[in-house]
Amino acid sequence: MYNFSSDKIFTHHHETIFVKDYPYQHSHIEKFLPDNLIEKICDNFYFPKEIDSTSDILFQKTKRGLNDYKQFPEIIKNFIDHLNSREFVNILEKKFNIQGLLPDPTLFGGGMHESRNGGYLKLHSDFIYIKKRKVKRVLNLLIYLNKNWDENWGGAIELWDQKMKNNFLKVYPHINNAVVFRTDTESNHGFPDPINCPENEGRKSIAVYYYIKENSIFKRTKYFYARWKRRPGIDEPKFGDNRNIIERFKNKYLFRFK
Repeated sequence: MYNFSSDKIFTHHHETIFVKDYPYQHSHIEKFLPDNLIEKICDNFYFPKEIDSTSDILFQKTKRGLNDYKQFPEIIKNFIDHLNSREFVNILEKKFNIQGLLPDPTLFGGGMHESRNGGYLKLHSDFIYIKKRKVKRVLNLLIYLNKNWDENWGGAIELWDQKMKNNFLKVYPHINNAVVFRTDTESNHGFPDPINCPENEGRKSIAVYYYIKENSIFKRTKYFYARWKRRPGIDEPKFGDNRNIIERFKNKYLFRFK
């Protein structure tokens, strides 16, 4: 068992997470963990053989994902435990001024992610609500695990403002880079252009999401899905373009009773 939850590491988080408020709350952390721990995570980042890549040619390609905690390598289990610990969640609450922040032990949509050569994730805002769960998603935390990443390969995560006018942050997936940001304010993000890494390399990351309780009866239908966005001046699909007219109407105007 690896010890992530020492006072020294919590102090490190306190000292390295700085939140900017504009255009929505976000933080880029260049050294999320001490070097010895992040390198052990990198060295033990692997998927079970039966996990294959999935693709949606419109929006994402060559992505492998695993959110089954039981199948994680041991050190990654320990790391997830750290990220979901009350002590770490308290730090995020203070930094982002959010009360009642909740981790997600099911890692719905999160966990271990990897994209290979040609992979991309078009710009989008994430789902906020999950069916039959009375919670609202408010934070994404992404930690990158690539020791020898060449920036010429691309793969930087881009954060865009709500109106899709300004790409205000671009972070390459180098080892120990991390990004955390609000997800409930049309926080557009992705790595929209195909990565050009060697066949034996992959863009590896761990994603963890945090919620607050949400007991409202009516919720906008569109917030149960990712909302895909176009970059200015680039002809690419956005959320709803591949849906029929009835689905587009539902997502634009209707609410769900949950």
